Amino acid sequence: MDVERERDAKWSPNMVWVEPDPITRVAALRRDNLQQVLSQTLSKGRVPRVCRYALSVGGQWPSNSLDAATAFAVRNGWQVGGTEQTFTDHRGAPAPELRTGWCLVRKQIRAGYADGVVVTTSSAISPHTEEYEQELRWFELHCAFIAVVAPAARAGRP
Repeated sequence: MDVERERDAKWSPNMVWVEPDPITRVAALRRDNLQQVLSQTLSKGRVPRVCRYALSVGGQWPSNSLDAATAFAVRNGWQVGGTEQTFTDHRGAPAPELRTGWCLVRKQIRAGYADGVVVTTSSAISPHTEEYEQELRWFELHCAFIAVVAPAARAGRP
């Protein structure tokens, strides 16, 4: 499809070609995966189980972010893990797959102890669309979801 679009754009220079917003595309991917995993989990008669994840700033425990994630999960009727399923990393840490806390979230998913993770904003996972999408794809592959409390809040966006 992309090849056809490029060809059509090349041979029709007078037409206006609109590129899809990558953030909108990734948000749709996250939403679709969330709905699919929730549907599968609920059809098995199980309540979705979630981890909480947040970034800390200046060594401070991110209690506001974690509390918001908990409240969001409770409003949705999900089972929130306790401190053993609460993970943090320092803001400014490297790519998600290199962070200790995020790797522990993935470990909970792989082990089947959680069906998803709740974060306050997608930038807690990565402010870079490509890295964020890579993590979404990993969760999709492992039949798990990422839930975002404030999905429209992105670092560097108006």
